Amino acid sequence: MNNAVIAHRWRRFTVLLVLLAVLSGNTPRAAAASDWDEALDQINDLYSSYTALQEYVKADSKRNQELRKQNTADLAAVNARLLATDKSLLSRLKSDADTARKKHAPLLEQYASLGKQAAAARKAGNLKNATAFDLKRNKLKAAATAANAEIKAKNTALTEAKAAAAAKNKPAKDALSPVAGLRKQITAGNKQISEAQAHRSEADKQYKTAVKAGDAVAAAAGMKRSCARMTEIRTLSQQVYVLEQKITAALRLAEAKLP
Repeated sequence: MNNAVIAHRWRRFTVLLVLLAVLSGNTPRAAAASDWDEALDQINDLYSSYTALQEYVKADSKRNQELRKQNTADLAAVNARLLATDKSLLSRLKSDADTARKKHAPLLEQYASLGKQAAAARKAGNLKNATAFDLKRNKLKAAATAANAEIKAKNTALTEAKAAAAAKNKPAKDALSPVAGLRKQITAGNKQISEAQAHRSEADKQYKTAVKAGDAVAAAAGMKRSCARMTEIRTLSQQVYVLEQKITAALRLAEAKLP
């Protein structure tokens, strides 16, 4: 093989090596450009959903807050109506019972004290004093018995009136019985919403920071995370709304059963 042929083949081999080097050097850059373009397309595709979800989340929150406010006001109104049942009668009977107890308190305290003094004197072996205390106590016995009877009658009347009012209120209170449990579920649901909102804020921050940095890949990832969290928030908000609606239904039933 002559020198001219060898030189020609060596030049062809060198050109191939150069081409391979150039192509291999561009591969990461080409891949990066491809990822950036794909991320930009994802942002473009998601943007309308991203902005719409923001409005939906805001509207859902407002809807839930308004229903919660209305339910709270209606529950307060129902409870006020329940407290008003036979209120004037109960107030008068309580006043009568308090008046009787206060009126007879000095007599009954004296009567009880004489009994204790007589017992103490007997224990000490002082029969003279024990007899004196017994005589004084027995002199008050009829008045003390009448006083106790009056107080008992007043208290009985008050107790019976309270029982009657409670019986009148029972149907409405039974209708309200699910409300406490529903509110606990709502509190738990709102806690989940708050946690999801915190994650959504982190995703939005990632998206906005990446946009400022010109990092389309990170921006697309942040937007996707934010959309996923907002979708989760919407689901949780709907669940809370259904629970509030159940409270509304319980309130309507309770109102219908008020005495």
